[in-house]
Amino acid sequence: GGHRIHNLNPTVPSPPAPAPAPAFGDPSKPRRNALKENERPPITLSNLCPIDKYYAATDKVMNQFKAHLANGELDDAYITGRRFALFSTVSLPRHDYYTSPKAELVRLRLKNQKDAQWVTRGLERIVEVMDKQEVEKQKIEVERIRKQKEEEEMRRLEWEESMRQRLAGAVLEPSVPGLGKYDSEDSASLDMASKLQKLNALFPKDDHVVEEDEVAIPSAPPSAPTLLDYEQSQPLPPPVAPPLAGEQQVMALLNSMSATQQLKSHGGTPLFPDPPNYSDLFLDTLHTPSAPAVSAAELAELAELEHLPSPISHKPKPAPRTPFRVLQRHYETEMQSLHNSKHIEIMKLGTFQGRLSASDPRFDSTNGCAVISPLVVATHIYPQHMHRLNHQKFSTSAISNYGISNSDINEIIDKRCPPMLQTVRSKLGLNKHALIIPSDVHDYLVDEHILPQDKFVGVCGGDILDKDHINELVTMLVNGNEESNNKSKSCRKQKVGAALFFREHVISILKIPLGNGVCYYDLIDSLPCSTAEGMASRTRCKDLASFEALLRWYASSKFSESHCDFIDDNEWNDGMCDFDPRTFQGFVWGETAQ
Repeated sequence: GGHRIHNLNPTVPSPPAPAPAPAFGDPSKPRRNALKENERPPITLSNLCPIDKYYAATDKVMNQFKAHLANGELDDAYITGRRFALFSTVSLPRHDYYTSPKAELVRLRLKNQKDAQWVTRGLERIVEVMDKQEVEKQKIEVERIRKQKEEEEMRRLEWEESMRQRLAGAVLEPSVPGLGKYDSEDSASLDMASKLQKLNALFPKDDHVVEEDEVAIPSAPPSAPTLLDYEQSQPLPPPVAPPLAGEQQVMALLNSMSATQQLKSHGGTPLFPDPPNYSDLFLDTLHTPSAPAVSAAELAELAELEHLPSPISHKPKPAPRTPFRVLQRHYETEMQSLHNSKHIEIMKLGTFQGRLSASDPRFDSTNGCAVISPLVVATHIYPQHMHRLNHQKFSTSAISNYGISNSDINEIIDKRCPPMLQTVRSKLGLNKHALIIPSDVHDYLVDEHILPQDKFVGVCGGDILDKDHINELVTMLVNGNEESNNKSKSCRKQKVGAALFFREHVISILKIPLGNGVCYYDLIDSLPCSTAEGMASRTRCKDLASFEALLRWYASSKFSESHCDFIDDNEWNDGMCDFDPRTFQGFVWGETAQ
């Protein structure tokens, strides 16, 4: 045969390819998911609150984001940046005034959009840095485990070697009685197994059957001392490492074999504490989770960092409050009792806002409560002027005795409101069914001489569940002015009306003087009501106490389950009123006192 040609250049196996780089965001994903664990959905804004207030709030969040970045507080910056981005891209565009062509609002919108783009880029950069940090942490952890295993293996080998030396020394010790009879042959030639067998012969044997593969070794004579006697006379040093002190002892505990096996059984090592939780964007008292325990040493380190804000002092807990759902049921019972006793009367009107939207879009009054309410008030306190503006005759006696008539309210909802709605919305650049902010409506009504400025009494607002806050509105209605903080004992003979803005809706409140210090208080709601057979309603209170009870019931009936939870968990905060469901605002007008 031919000669075999040997391959003089055998293929050398190529080194393994390096592991592919992790995808963007993967290394820090668990960390970021933990930070987002308590993140809440974007909040819903009130269309009756000026949007410029919300833009001002975003500026504050933007400054917080920049401060966290400057301090290198990546976790805080990430949470704050996400809040800003979600609020700017989800919450704000839902406000009816977001696309308004008003120059100042356009400027604020463009600035916010530019800030949102900057924050988004900042968030991407934060994720990159977080990825690097997590990769570095993983490298450090892998190296720590490798060193830990090496140290454990070295300690194990040292311990085994120590045991071999001690056992060998015990077998060869010439002063040990009873071992001489087994030392006739050269001890150095004995292997370790033989030495161990000889040593085992010194221990007392239990009576048991010797297995075939066991080597039977004769026990020592009765007169021979045992190994226990030897240990009592010359005890062997313990076959363990000497005790460590201080930090070495702690590290040894952390690096123990049992701890390592336990961590391995769970698939990893919890090297780093869980990231902090964060509360809602603007409602910082919402279900704030308890902070993890901090050691005294960590507290001392934090105290030295002067750039960190001072911790908020813990105020004593307020007295327990009655759960709001209990108050809701109480107000409902109170309202029903007054209705049954005829102190409160509910009257059905002939229409409701938006009733003609399908049949005749020209007279669509949907979401027109911000116009309907002040028109009702203006017609109540200034009927002759309103009728002259509408070229109508003022002939019915009901207007002079009981204020505005039901037929006039129906006409305002179906006929007079829709053209004004279209005009104001067009002027403000709002969409077809947008809610209009009260101040914009009032400016239009004053410019059109529908609401004379000299009839304006005052404005108030705050927490509708706070007796002091709502008492300001009641006092202006009773007295017809805002000079006195005390309600008069008798009702002044002066017609007064108010537009009450609460929970994305506007209602009218009318004071109807009857003479002899007696007044009725009517609440006109243009929305369809089940107690008024699906029509708008006019609820009449025949005394002041009944009216105050009606306000309590009306307010409490507008809160959802989540609102009830929020009210139970949070005290009123004036600085957060634009985001609190309890916020109300009342505008009051009145005729000249007679």
